[in-house]
Amino acid sequence: MNVVTRGIKNATRSPIKSGAIVLMFAISIALVLSMLVARGSVLSKIDEVKATAGTTVTIQPAGIMGGMGGGDPLTAAQVATITSTDHVSAVSATLTDQLGTDDTDLESSLELGAFGQRQQRFESSTTTQTTTAESTEAAAENSDRPTPTPRTTVTGTNDPNSVSTDGSDLSLTSGELIDGTSSDLVALVGSDVAEKNSLSVGDTFTAYGSTITVKGIYETGNAFQDSGIILPLSTLQTLTDQAGAVTTVSATIDSSDNVTAVVATLKTSLGDDADITSDIERATSSVTSLQSIADLAFAGVIGASIAGAIIILLAMIMVVRERRREIGVIKAIGGTNAKVTAQFAVEGLTLTMIGAFLGLALGVLVSGPMTTSLVSSSDSTSSTTTSQEAGPGQRGGGGMGGPGQAFQGGLDQLNTNVTQVTASLTPQIFASAIGITILIALIGSAVPAWLTARVRPAEVLRSE
Repeated sequence: MNVVTRGIKNATRSPIKSGAIVLMFAISIALVLSMLVARGSVLSKIDEVKATAGTTVTIQPAGIMGGMGGGDPLTAAQVATITSTDHVSAVSATLTDQLGTDDTDLESSLELGAFGQRQQRFESSTTTQTTTAESTEAAAENSDRPTPTPRTTVTGTNDPNSVSTDGSDLSLTSGELIDGTSSDLVALVGSDVAEKNSLSVGDTFTAYGSTITVKGIYETGNAFQDSGIILPLSTLQTLTDQAGAVTTVSATIDSSDNVTAVVATLKTSLGDDADITSDIERATSSVTSLQSIADLAFAGVIGASIAGAIIILLAMIMVVRERRREIGVIKAIGGTNAKVTAQFAVEGLTLTMIGAFLGLALGVLVSGPMTTSLVSSSDSTSSTTTSQEAGPGQRGGGGMGGPGQAFQGGLDQLNTNVTQVTASLTPQIFASAIGITILIALIGSAVPAWLTARVRPAEVLRSE
């Protein structure tokens, strides 16, 4: 009987003892594989988050927020500077305006209410200004002031999808999307203003003295957004005599790792003419949370690997000590150190391979739930922190497609990115688990093999 056959038979001649060793080793291998899967999945998600979340930088004229405030619009030269900045992969430019009753035949679908009237209380007043206009008495005294009328918000953009409030593509109820880079007299009309004016795809309306054709009707679920219209950027610039003017630029950066550098570059190149904001802090917070999970999983891989090596090592040391007489007899009748060592190495490898097979199968089954558990435990804290940081002041926007709404859409997408980490067992991860298993087998068999070679037949037989 050769050493391989003897080694395999010896590994199975004590089912209870061998079963216990195999079970403990299988659990450690299952943990190794599960931790490798968790780490690989989280690292993949980190790369995805870096490429999609926290990569938007918003640039507006200094002093303007949500279509209100002072300052001059950004110029075509400034937009070109933003576009040519390193690591800027895409640029969405927007110009906002409002249509009054003299500018269009459209009837606004918004009702001003108390808040809206307050915002327009200085509109076209022919009366003397008063410092008590905010009070009810002053309002009565100035009853001859014209009643403010609601206006229709117009957004000119080179990317109509950027007007969406949730970060996804603009949802059309009918028609088709317009080409934001054209200069055609076409528009997308919000569902509320379309209903108010009985407009459908193919109809026309007048704005700024020109006839505009309705190419599509969109709906966002936001009453303010759905009461506006969208034109190609160049078209609105031409109609309002604002060649090259832009009120908001959203620059997409190729990775969140480069956002800080891009913001610093833009602040230098644009100077005090622009306000520049980004949500990199929240993206960084989420990436940090995911990275802590990856680090925890890596520590788990190391711990489970060490545990597996110790299990095999102690088991084989125990086997060698229990069978010293057998080793002495084999060597006394002519067995060489190489053959005896090979026999015990085969025995150790047999136990290791059986445990590895069961452990890998168990790891495949538990890797998904374990990854979900690790991410869920971290996400409860991450989501709460993100919500608190958003604050009430960032949940509302300004004008059509304003930074507040885009910012909230970015936060929603960020939370989705963090929570949707799914376990993925790739061939590379499986190969890594097998490699670790082989390494454990070699480490676990090395010391027992060395102990086996040191056994001297005369000493063993004399002691027995």
